[in-house]
Parts: sequence; structure tokens; C-alpha cells
Amino acid sequence: MRLSWLAGVGLCSALLIGCVSESTIVDSKRQGERQTDNKQIARTRLSLGLNYLQRGETSQARFNLEKARELAPDLPEVSNAMAYYYQQVGELDQAENAYRDALRKDNDNADTYNNFGAFLCQINKFDEAEQLLQAAVKRPGYIRVAESYENLAFCALGRKDFDKYQQHLEQALRHNGVKHSIVYNLSVLNYAKGDMEKARIWQKRLQELGQVSPQAILLRYMIAYQLDDKTEQQTAEKFMLSVYPTSPETAWMLSADFSASEPEKLRQQYKASLLGVDPSVLAATPNSNPKIKIVKRKTGIEPESQAYGLTTDRSLPRMETTAIENPATPQALPTPADESAVTTTTPGSSESSADPLKTVTAKPSPSQPGTHKVLYGETLFRIASKYRLSVSELQRLNQLTDPAALRAGQVLKLSEASALPREYQVQDGDTLFSIAYKFNLALAQLAAWNQLATDTALSQGQTILLHDPAEPAL
Repeated sequence: MRLSWLAGVGLCSALLIGCVSESTIVDSKRQGERQTDNKQIARTRLSLGLNYLQRGETSQARFNLEKARELAPDLPEVSNAMAYYYQQVGELDQAENAYRDALRKDNDNADTYNNFGAFLCQINKFDEAEQLLQAAVKRPGYIRVAESYENLAFCALGRKDFDKYQQHLEQALRHNGVKHSIVYNLSVLNYAKGDMEKARIWQKRLQELGQVSPQAILLRYMIAYQLDDKTEQQTAEKFMLSVYPTSPETAWMLSADFSASEPEKLRQQYKASLLGVDPSVLAATPNSNPKIKIVKRKTGIEPESQAYGLTTDRSLPRMETTAIENPATPQALPTPADESAVTTTTPGSSESSADPLKTVTAKPSPSQPGTHKVLYGETLFRIASKYRLSVSELQRLNQLTDPAALRAGQVLKLSEASALPREYQVQDGDTLFSIAYKFNLALAQLAAWNQLATDTALSQGQTILLHDPAEPAL
């Protein structure tokens, strides 16, 4: 979650040309002499410096910001921009001094109040941060009220005050009802609290606003999983594989490990706040509070009703994850040929008559058995992921109508036949990548068999060979 910093210096153009105000003086003594305005030149330097900073060129950024300070040392925007520079390079004491200097030069600049408040919130000086942000909101004519309320929300979250966090997000939304980050964070908050229906309402609103990102699609998938909405799960998974096949969120989704995702980390923080413990030690600390039952499972997300004591009749086991204080960089998405890679779901629901896998399932890898004996704590989702099947396909193979009825010791069938079909008819949204995953084939090999590039766009109904065409048909 990122705090909003508001630039008080506008960029004049992409190339920052023509920003310097110049005038030609014509009198009886001297003609054609130019007089420059140091403040305007300083503002141009500020724009250049902030542009360089945004691109990560900190040396050039500092050079231009220092030039601006030489030209107009009393200009509040200069101190504001210098503070932001120090903040970005980790010089926190100098950043704080620069922000205070900006306020001394202009104590009525709402952007400075917002920026300074956001900075203090980041370094856990919450009391002063909230005073500054509230001061920004109260400034007459201030048009970025939603951003300041959003920053107040993040301050509240830093204090682990989830009620105020929600209150400030809702205040921000009243001032800007179409800001994606506000709607996304409200959906994530309701997910963390275990209110999946409200989480879905906000997620649908985010979808209506046209927000498309790996984080938004993963949130959609996770909410659908908690609500046991297989159709929505498959839709989200299919979209993620088609649009963001190499994103960390895709890897988390395929491995059924959401512990590094924002919704799960916030869920752990919320759970820790209810228990009065630190999130980093939550998994290692046995629960002794009889009022809040926490069911420990080997993998996956816990049922929200059991985690928080909420009343619900949903009995489908959910995967439990543990918050990671400093999560490692997610592993790269496995290639289709990797034996340890996990599944993507088949396009469409299991009831669809158009499902090309209605009667044929993917060929098991050489090391994959034909059956699986259920271990204690395992879920259908985890087993399906392990063998690169969809949950609906695993249910169909074993005639399981109730996923919650899975029991330890039960033997599940993993395939109907050992033979891989020779051809596959492309469905809407399919890519070579998703087809390779579906049939446990190497992407490069599949592309070579069909004389296609790995990123070739496929047409619905197109025939894709799943065997080397040089091999005779059986």
C-alpha cells in the first residue's frame, strides 16, 4: 500500500521545453535584452529534477534540485521537492528537516501538509502525521482531499486500527468514488475480516471501474475460492494465465500459496490484532484463547469462520497461510515441462458441453501415479494443484459432489486414460502457454510441433497438435 505524495510543481511538457518565463525589454537605450525570472527557472529545474527522480536517475535529480535551490532558496516548492528527494534516497533526517523548512516558508500549502504527513506516517510518527493530514483536508480550496484521507487510512493501518482504516477509506471514497486504490483496499480489508460477500461487492465495483492488474485478478480469484465459486475461479485463472503468465501473482495462484499476497498479509495482521500478538510470530505461537478457534492445517487458507469466530454454514476447508515478515522473492513461474509445476484449470466449467476435456484428461507425467491417497488436512484444491488438474476435473473423475466430504485415506483417481489425445481444439482465451500447461508439455516443443512461435495468437476452433506429427498415429 503506497502513500500518496502530491507534487506541487507541474511538469510543463514531456520534454520540459519552454517553461522558463522570458520577456523582451524594448526601450530607448537597449533593445532585444532578455530578462529572466529566477523563480520560473527554479520551477523548471524542479520539474527536471522530479522527472529524473521518477526514472531513478538520482544524481541528475539532485543536480537539478540543488540548482533550483540556488536560484530560489526561499521558494517553498524547492524545500518540498528536496524533502521528497531525501525521502526517496533514505536520508530521513534531512527529509524531515526539509519538510519543516517548507512549512516555515508557506504554512498554508495543503500539498506540503499532505506530503509531510505521509512521510511521518511512514516513519511511524503517527500523531503528528495525522494532525498534518487533517490540516491538509481542512485547507480551503484543497482538491486532493481523497488522497489525504487515503493517507490517513494508511496511518490508521500502521497503528493496527482497522476500524479507523475502514472509516478513512470510506471518507476517501466519498471524495473520489472512482479511485481504484481505494476500492481495491476496501475489498482487501473485507477479505481480511472474513466478510467475503462484501469483499466481492467491492471487487465487482473495481472490475466495473476497468481496473486490470495482477493484484486485482488475484484478489478476484481468492475471493471466489473462499466462496467456493468454481466458475469465477476458472475465469480469473484463465485471464491471469493469458494476460500475466509470468507475474508473481500467477505463480502464487498456481501453487495455491497466497502468503505473500496483500490480502493474505492483511488477513494475518487482522487476525493478530484480534489475538493481541505480533503477526510475525502468529504461526509459531499456539492459540490458547477459547473464544477464537483457529484450525491449523498443513496447507492453505483457514476457514474465516473458524479463524475469527464468525457464524457461517460454509464447511469447505480453506487453505491456511502464514504471514511472512520479509517474504522472499516469489519463485518464477514454472515452465510447462517442469515436473514440479502445478495446474491451470480447464476453460469453462465442468458442466459445459463445449469443454474439450469432457472425456479426455491430461496425460500424467512419467513420475505421476494413477491414484492419490488423501492425507490428513489435504484439500481437493491442493491435490488438484499437485497433479496439475482442475478441482472440477478431479471431482468429475471421482464423482465427488461435496468437496467437504474428502477424508484421510481416501484414494482418488487422477486420470481416465493414459493416452494423450493427438489434437486439441482451441477454446476462447486459450494460448499455447495454457495448452502446454493443460497437457504437461514443453511450450517450445508444442510450438515446434505446430510450426508456431510461442507467443502466436490462437483462433477459436484452431487445431493444435499434441504429438510430434512425424510419429505415426496409434
